[in-house]
Amino acid sequence: MMLFSGAMLLAGGGVVALACLDKTAESFGWYRIGSIVKILLPIAAFAAGVYFLETNALLGWLR
Repeated sequence: MMLFSGAMLLAGGGVVALACLDKTAESFGWYRIGSIVKILLPIAAFAAGVYFLETNALLGWLR
């Protein structure tokens, strides 16, 4: 049994990359990019997750 799956490692790497992007943008004085990463990106990810759940054919078949 694997402790970490590929999807979990990919998600963790994405979180670390976004945190690095946020800190790098703020250290260079680009505060708007940091705000976009903190506010708009999670909202977009939530919307994409809802869209996936609503349009997934397998989940529609299971209902």
